[in-house]
Amino acid sequence: MKTLVIYNVMINSRVVNTSRIILAILFIFSGVTKWIDPAGSQIKFTEYFHAFGVDALVPLAWPMAVAVPAMELFIGLMLALGIYRRFFAWASLIFMSFFTLLTFVIWQFVPVSDCGCFGDFLKLGNGETFAKNLVFMVPALLFFLGRGIKGRTTGNESTVVLLLAAWSLLMPLYAATHLPLLDFLPYGEGADIKTAMAIPDGADAGEHRTRLLYRDRQTGEKKLFEINDTTWWDDTRWEYMSTEHEVIREGYTPAIASFSAVDAYGTERGGELLSHDGYIALVTVRSLDEAADPSFGENLDILRGYAGCGVETVIATQLDLKAVSDVVGGGILCLNMDETQLKSMVRSKSGVMFLNDGVVVAKRNMLRELPQICGRSPEEVVSSERRRIVSAMAIYAFVGLAIAGGYLVMRKNGSKFVTSVKSDNFTTEL
Repeated sequence: MKTLVIYNVMINSRVVNTSRIILAILFIFSGVTKWIDPAGSQIKFTEYFHAFGVDALVPLAWPMAVAVPAMELFIGLMLALGIYRRFFAWASLIFMSFFTLLTFVIWQFVPVSDCGCFGDFLKLGNGETFAKNLVFMVPALLFFLGRGIKGRTTGNESTVVLLLAAWSLLMPLYAATHLPLLDFLPYGEGADIKTAMAIPDGADAGEHRTRLLYRDRQTGEKKLFEINDTTWWDDTRWEYMSTEHEVIREGYTPAIASFSAVDAYGTERGGELLSHDGYIALVTVRSLDEAADPSFGENLDILRGYAGCGVETVIATQLDLKAVSDVVGGGILCLNMDETQLKSMVRSKSGVMFLNDGVVVAKRNMLRELPQICGRSPEEVVSSERRRIVSAMAIYAFVGLAIAGGYLVMRKNGSKFVTSVKSDNFTTEL
């Protein structure tokens, strides 16, 4: 067993390697839970920038949502494999120190609901997050102090580093341009929205208040209206902004608090969407620019064609209904929904969620290929979507494991990636 003496304190290799593996598990877990859903990370980074009063940095939220989780996963993989131990001992310590300090500042001074450290998979309070980081600073320091204890190498480290760096970036880039393969929110394929909204018999429902925020087109003034107030029905004067849900008294909280959708006349249509007998293609539009994209228009034409097999297309947006209708064209019902709800339903600025009797059967980015719905039962579509997701995840995981496993085997055998080119006059290694 190797032992390193630092400031008269002996740190043996077993302690150092155990600390390294603990850190690797933390970084991989933290990276994967955010890396699978960069849109969710973008929302959290944007919340951070607003909370710290640096709105000018908001455009950086998207690249950071891809880069930070990929970096966490990559550092975790390097720690697990023991590659470039000195460098990644520094990297993990700097990373842990920065986020420990950041979570302390957030806990004490900045009103952010949660850190988003594990995406939507696991929610921790700010105090819990700071305590968690303090605990993991211990293995970070131990590994850093023992960074001089060398492990086996093969000479192939730079090749493995490049391969795993590319592999770490593939999933967030895919999710950024398509949709996350895993959905930790209550709108995943197969989810029954009505069931997710239900409150069990005997449970205390608490007391809630829902109000609609509108902007006066004449004065620019913003005003909150009660649901049963008819003033905001005049859409020539009032422009819908958002729906606000206030908790007056805590009670049982369902996975989905509400599913509100309001038409141009102020009529609530959410219940109709969930009880519709047949397929509904609920197209979410959060950006007029994406709605004007040719790919969006092509897919919208495909959805219009689906009407022949009983699929009704509905637009859901937080934007002005007339502006959206002008972009997408007539003949499609447009409804206002809360922007937060739209982001939860589909993790892209323009997407489509196929519903059947309130059950989510499929989701797609509206700029990508749509699933085949016509002539298929909801069960068939859900099953097909799940097979597609499992297959993609399995292939992706296999590639990562093959790279990491191949490196470990070569390190054990002391072999190298070598391609030899021979001739009568020379031999060279590529």
